[in-house]
Amino acid sequence: MDEDWRALAHAEQLLELRRDVEAEQRFRDVLAGDPSSATALLGLGRALQRQGRLEEAEQAVRSALALEPERGRAHHVLVDVLVDRRDGPGAHAAAEQGVRLEPHDFTSHYQLARALLAQRRPRTRDAYAAALRAVELAPHSPDAHNLVGLCLDDLGDHEHAQTAFRNALALDPQHTLAQNNLAATELDRGRLRSAAALLRTAVGADPQERRVRQNLDAVLLVLARRVLWSMCAAAVVLGTLLAQDAPWWSRAVAGTAYLVVVVLLVRPLRGHLPAGVTRWGRGLWGRTRWAGRYLLGLLLLLTAAVLLLAFAPQAVAVGAGLALVGVLQVLGVVAVLGWVGYAAVSLVRGR
Repeated sequence: MDEDWRALAHAEQLLELRRDVEAEQRFRDVLAGDPSSATALLGLGRALQRQGRLEEAEQAVRSALALEPERGRAHHVLVDVLVDRRDGPGAHAAAEQGVRLEPHDFTSHYQLARALLAQRRPRTRDAYAAALRAVELAPHSPDAHNLVGLCLDDLGDHEHAQTAFRNALALDPQHTLAQNNLAATELDRGRLRSAAALLRTAVGADPQERRVRQNLDAVLLVLARRVLWSMCAAAVVLGTLLAQDAPWWSRAVAGTAYLVVVVLLVRPLRGHLPAGVTRWGRGLWGRTRWAGRYLLGLLLLLTAAVLLLAFAPQAVAVGAGLALVGVLQVLGVVAVLGWVGYAAVSLVRGR
């Protein structure tokens, strides 16, 4: 028995170190000797969840609940798994059980708030009340303050949301999700440098956190959108010079000046982003959705067009300009149709 507890403690340490595969194996070693260990099953479920193997994780946690149905901690872990599986009703039912079994544990109310936010139609005000209850029970918990911030942000109270995220960081300066969520609010306000700096710290604290990486993608996409708009302006200027039969060198000077300005503006932001962001950005196309791919594709198209308008001979530049206008017209029609289709699908789903 003593050896089992030592093995479980070692497995928990491995989880804290994010060595999830090793932790999984350690929990399985315990279960090989004691298949009825609910603690080992819960640990196994957490290790599997961390690896994204959510179906297996749910099976492990439900096996633990079959052994100890009145264990509130097991319901808490089940909420984590079901929220990741986007099973809002299941997560809510598990969270309600946790509150019933351990009403004075802040985790019960914290998990209830998370489950309410995970519904198909998030019950944000109810989640906010549950999160406030969690803070009341554990005022020194950065997780609880972070969740209050999430609720406030969803309710549109961005100022107080930032205050809640900063409260979480005051309690734990390395709290990855609070850094991430504060970065997201800065991103919404268009403060790319501040958001990038926060994400740099968050990535350093927990490089495996999925939500941090998603927001890092969002920073790169916002940067791409800003560069895209600047390229549209550059294309208009170069097109005007081309239409007025300006000397070729005037186009070259304008194009060179534009490129220098873009580099000077983007380089400081790049310094705020995490190390290796260039390598990370290469996989952005595969990770983003259709809207992001549309943006990146348009950016590549405009980059080629601006270079041709600025530096190509007159005949080639004219052809590139005409081709760009035609392509943009087609893409504009596609974008409008896509937006209308998406709005129609969302309306049907909402009924």
